[in-house]
Amino acid sequence: MKPRFYNKARKQSKLRRVVRLLLGMIAISTLSLYLLHQWGQLAAPIQTPIEVEFKPATSLKGLSKELYKKNLISNERLFSFWVRTFSDYRLYQAGLYRFSEGTSPKTIAQSLTQGDIFHPVVLKFTIPEGFTYQKFSERLIKLGVGSMSEFKKLYRNKELLKKLKISSPSLEGYIYPATYQFTKEMTAKEVIEFSIKTFWEKLPPEYEENSRKMRLSLHKAVTFASLIELETNIDEERNKVSEVIWSRLKNGEPLAIDASLIFGIHDYKGDLKWKHLSDRTNRYNTRIHKGLPPSPIGSPSLLSLKAVLNPTNQGYYYYVVNSDDMTTHHFSKTLKEHNRHVRKLVERSKKRK
Repeated sequence: MKPRFYNKARKQSKLRRVVRLLLGMIAISTLSLYLLHQWGQLAAPIQTPIEVEFKPATSLKGLSKELYKKNLISNERLFSFWVRTFSDYRLYQAGLYRFSEGTSPKTIAQSLTQGDIFHPVVLKFTIPEGFTYQKFSERLIKLGVGSMSEFKKLYRNKELLKKLKISSPSLEGYIYPATYQFTKEMTAKEVIEFSIKTFWEKLPPEYEENSRKMRLSLHKAVTFASLIELETNIDEERNKVSEVIWSRLKNGEPLAIDASLIFGIHDYKGDLKWKHLSDRTNRYNTRIHKGLPPSPIGSPSLLSLKAVLNPTNQGYYYYVVNSDDMTTHHFSKTLKEHNRHVRKLVERSKKRK
């Protein structure tokens, strides 16, 4: 018969082996969970966006198979195991999803849980700065939105103008220049409302109040800004053009802005003639009529809107196209200086011809 202390030692030894075994299993399990967790953060090598449709009642196995087929995950079983361990498949929402560079099992699970459903863009267009309502209409019609008769009816629609809080006889100047994207079919009226809503959102805070301080209604400020926009697309020149217009308005002199005159010509063919320059019936003829034209002549940018209220103070009273590059302008304080630049422009133009 073996001593009692011997049996006790065997039991302790056996207990130690069990403990070591359990600790080993825990260590392996912990390591496995760690490696699985790390795998869930590995991004797939995606070159171009990949779309996946997650249909209702799709099993986890089915989803894993589809993701593997699209090369979004490297292992079907690991993904299923990862979801069961670190996510809740019951929360996944059906829909069309789009995954791009940086997508991992974890980001896939997050997208499906949050319901970040992808909505394809069905309409996209850009309205450049200075675009007229006519050009805006033509661009939308080419994209299958509305008809010319519809856009013309909306142009001076009093109910629509009131709804959009526009104190102007037309929508001209209030179509905010930007790139627009829509994920559903849009009507002409819906596009107009959205673009003008964007105008109000982009208008600087207290712009109307600051305009009134300078004795301008918002309508006149937008009209003023549209003149700046059509006169120059050089950001550094906008405030200078603003100063020239302000100086002429204060002195009661015609603005002599041909972009405005041209806007008022119904069938302008690109050739400005004497009959156009002397036409008093054209209310946009700022060579004859003093003050601002009746309405904006295009959609001004945010920079032009700001330039209206922030003219330079250099004494500029004239400007003319720079004959050296035909893209910038010469700004002058005196008529003598201005005429010198005009003669230079005429001479250069003759040589080019």
